[in-house]
Amino acid sequence: MSLSFEFFERVARSGAQAPSGDNLQPWSFRADGDTLLVRHDPHRDRSLFNVRYAASFIALGAALENIMIAASADGYSAKIEYFPDSHDEEIIARVSFESGASTDPLVTFIEKRCTNRKPYATGPIDPKILKRLTSASEQFRNVELLWIQEKARLKQLAKMVTCADRLIFENPHIHSHLFSTLRWSKDEIERTRDGLPIESLELGHAGSLAFRGLKNWSVVAFLNRFGFSKIVAHHSNLLMQRCSASGLISTPDTSPLSFLEAGRAFQRVWLQATKENLALQPMTAIIFLQLRSRFNDHNGLNHEQIAIIDRLRRDLEKFFGLCEKSVPAMLFRLGFAAPPSGRTIRRMMSAAGTPLDSQN
Repeated sequence: MSLSFEFFERVARSGAQAPSGDNLQPWSFRADGDTLLVRHDPHRDRSLFNVRYAASFIALGAALENIMIAASADGYSAKIEYFPDSHDEEIIARVSFESGASTDPLVTFIEKRCTNRKPYATGPIDPKILKRLTSASEQFRNVELLWIQEKARLKQLAKMVTCADRLIFENPHIHSHLFSTLRWSKDEIERTRDGLPIESLELGHAGSLAFRGLKNWSVVAFLNRFGFSKIVAHHSNLLMQRCSASGLISTPDTSPLSFLEAGRAFQRVWLQATKENLALQPMTAIIFLQLRSRFNDHNGLNHEQIAIIDRLRRDLEKFFGLCEKSVPAMLFRLGFAAPPSGRTIRRMMSAAGTPLDSQN
């Protein structure tokens, strides 16, 4: 069997449509004979949230799931060999292909899937839909998906999310990274083809202009004397309460393979949610901060912030009733909403192993 370069281009571009932290796309793809190598680029995401590259592994898992789904449209099933080269740990997977597959029904939703940060309608989701979403994750045996739907419970969860999101404006490293990923104009979006268009934050025109003034850490530090970080984080509280359900994906351990599998499961759930006309937003600060507590990696955090993330870890485990070995890997909110005001775009990846656009 000899696969065309055009086939590898198609599946690589589908892989690159996966979500990633702040849309930093920590991957590259290269055709190698009749297989596709998926490589982690550790330089793309240096966020404080990306502890031991857990966020990147989740993104890479989502990219792998997209590749498998996209290959089915050409009649191929994909087989993943994880970490195939002991001498090159940045090669995450080698994907091989066999003919005879039927088209995955989620393939048409790869490019439609997006993050929606708008407030959602709070009506209940049909239990049959939630069952289909759960089924989308069940093929990954080491991944568990838990749901929260009761309003009182969502309110409790919102308080935890708010506590974590406060640190975005209380920690200079997290703050600096966030503003380095924001894109303020169409020219900047097209030039970088990564990061977050300011419109995607759903702040409105006036809010976006005001937000730009917060780029200077000294301004934020001054405003925090008057409780600014708590006021800003309250927006996260409202968003968590303005949804129909929240889902938590957990894994049995903190290995890179478990996070890859969590990413694959999360992507299938998200694509299924897109098919069901549901809006979804990952709520990641709490997840990756509690992972820092779990890893006992407090780099870049002060003593007060360390105490906060240690408490968040305990509270999250207790809230979801997780066993001692279960590791929270992704939290998201789900509901009904109008389309987002802005969408991210991607670097134009090539299966030759480099972006197609010369500007990246």
